[in-house]
Amino acid sequence: MVLSRLAVPILLFYVFFRDFRPSEPFLTPFLNESKNFTKHEINNMIYPVWSYSQLPIFILVLVTTDIVRYRPMIWLGAMGYVSTWLLLVYGKTVQQMQLMQVTYAIGTACEVAYKSYVFVAVTKERYSTVSFYLAGATLLGRSMSSFASQILHDHAEISFLQLHYISLASVSLALLLALLIPAPQFSIGLNDCSAIQPSASDQDKLIVDENISHVQKVKEGLQRGKTNIFLSYKSVQTRRWAYWAIVSSALYFMVGNSSQSLWKDLEHDKKKRYNGYVVGVTGLLSSFSSWVLTRYSHSVERTKATVLALLTLAIALTTLLPTIIQNLYLAYVCDTIFNIITSCCMTISLFKIAHSLTTNLYGFVVGVNACIAGTLDLLVTFIVIDERVLSFNPRQQYWVYTGFAVLCVLLYFVYKCVVLARRDSATEAPRSRAVSFAENEAADIRRKELGGFVGGNLSDDDKILDA
Repeated sequence: MVLSRLAVPILLFYVFFRDFRPSEPFLTPFLNESKNFTKHEINNMIYPVWSYSQLPIFILVLVTTDIVRYRPMIWLGAMGYVSTWLLLVYGKTVQQMQLMQVTYAIGTACEVAYKSYVFVAVTKERYSTVSFYLAGATLLGRSMSSFASQILHDHAEISFLQLHYISLASVSLALLLALLIPAPQFSIGLNDCSAIQPSASDQDKLIVDENISHVQKVKEGLQRGKTNIFLSYKSVQTRRWAYWAIVSSALYFMVGNSSQSLWKDLEHDKKKRYNGYVVGVTGLLSSFSSWVLTRYSHSVERTKATVLALLTLAIALTTLLPTIIQNLYLAYVCDTIFNIITSCCMTISLFKIAHSLTTNLYGFVVGVNACIAGTLDLLVTFIVIDERVLSFNPRQQYWVYTGFAVLCVLLYFVYKCVVLARRDSATEAPRSRAVSFAENEAADIRRKELGGFVGGNLSDDDKILDA
């Protein structure tokens, strides 16, 4: 019982130390200058592996998290981060760095496990509060590590390798804390976000369900997933806002995987790069903008999808400008604005999705949207970045990201025009039928009037006039 009370504090410290990684803002300079990998190897051979690994691992984690009761997936994620920094510190070949990207994908994909764990670790009344604390722990860990990396590197003359040793120690401590997280007494069920905690009768049923094989649970979960997809996306409002959530997430994945490579290409003086400060400030401003939107939710409720289309055009501008005006500090500013806008777009989209659903399928929709966004990121990465296909440099990649954003906006406006045209035609048809009915009524009245004068028979001229 004491350990159960410590579940949330342990989880908060786990999230903080897991995200306290001061080496991350300088990953590309470390690989290039300390590990002696070429820019082509880093950009076109190492970084794409994360996009290839993230999607299948995320789907696997999404399916199995509830079955194995959360903790094993939290452990797996923590071990993924520890393996990542072991490979970064001791790895020397391209293949080892590619494996590092796979283990990093395991760590990022398993983040859904601790978020699901919160559902069963606290009561429904405390869920929002604990989720807020977890978001704060994440922000604190990432921001502090980013600012610390810049200060330690510039003023304490700490090398990139030493920063990686600090990151390795931090994620190792996170793994130890993950092992202390208590086991939940029940599961919310595969892909089922409709309950926070079961009733007493449901708990008895869960004990019986323990005898069901994991294979049967997976089959039932997949069948439930098909039903959930139909229930979730049958609403036009849900589909509309899910579209923008997917577009924003896909752009976030794409640009996030290429930003440091572009910065490396644009820098002219190693003493005047401020990756740590930029990443730290960007995280703070993005989180603050999301908080403002949630704080003034009444304004978000009135937001139209067209606003997100215009914001996506602004995103396209932030990815285009650094390729035209090749200045490192402009690239820093554009990246900060890009992250703030994408954060706002995702916050608005998720808020709208939550209010458009008539059933408690919010978590399921978010997971499906993430899978679709990951698929788009994978396809673009393979075609544009992979050395076996186009093998674009960072500047050319940003051109593609700009085109992707503009294309998504154009598709939205084309869809909107089609919907408006169909709506106009649908309203025009009843109006035409009403006019025709009125004309027929008028003709009948005239026929009766004329019929009274000529014995009920119309002349040939009258018949032609009626026609």
